[in-house]
Amino acid sequence: MPELTDDQKKAEFQSMVMKSVGAITRLQQHADFFRTASGGTQSVRSELAPEDQILYDEMSAPKAKQQRWSDGLVFYQSLNTKTAKCPMNAVLDIFMLSGSLCMLGLVDKQPIRGAVETSWGVELHENELYGAVVANSYTLESSVAQYPRIVIGEHTMNYLRAHLEHTPDPTDKLAIYNRNLAVKCLNMTAIDQDGHDILNYLGTEFRSSVFREESKSLYDDAYAYICEQYELHKANKNSKLALRYTWLRGYFHQHRDIHV
Repeated sequence: MPELTDDQKKAEFQSMVMKSVGAITRLQQHADFFRTASGGTQSVRSELAPEDQILYDEMSAPKAKQQRWSDGLVFYQSLNTKTAKCPMNAVLDIFMLSGSLCMLGLVDKQPIRGAVETSWGVELHENELYGAVVANSYTLESSVAQYPRIVIGEHTMNYLRAHLEHTPDPTDKLAIYNRNLAVKCLNMTAIDQDGHDILNYLGTEFRSSVFREESKSLYDDAYAYICEQYELHKANKNSKLALRYTWLRGYFHQHRDIHV
């Protein structure tokens, strides 16, 4: 704790704490909003025939679980086909959630970075994940992501591509649905300038699936903040951060026509 010897120092400390805590609170609130909104659509299940209701249930997947971790969030879901007939639902859910939070972080001038990876893990207790999936995701987030983006790990990309290796039986609706979702997820990825796979939250697939009519206003606000940060770090001769925002600005330039 700093020495709070007068009212000015107390006010400065309180402002610093509120700014830091406020950023974390907004991140958590955004996550809660998207998780609630995505599960709040009216189900058509009751309008289906009994046999189709069974298929509908098998195609559905529980929403990603959340583990709060200091100033970050961990979202995870099992891909075990014994518990989820269409595990690709979980991947798509995490893709859309993390991409939305990354974009909103720029809009709120509180940028975040993240990573998505697939590995083994064990839920020791409710909402308490342990295993390689935590370590591998953290390594990607802390060492590879570097600037506001969502890096997609090699294991996850291989998992998605594996669904495209074989054409499913035309009568196997679950396999067809899984494959279609895998294609959708792959269409939400791109290769960044350093060769890493990233979540392309500015791409056509993500825009049409998530942002839709809000796309332009979100893009404009985020882009204004990126340019502001670039000029700031350039003026301060902070080459490291200036370069990162140069990359980010280039990414936004590349997708400008989609959001005009």
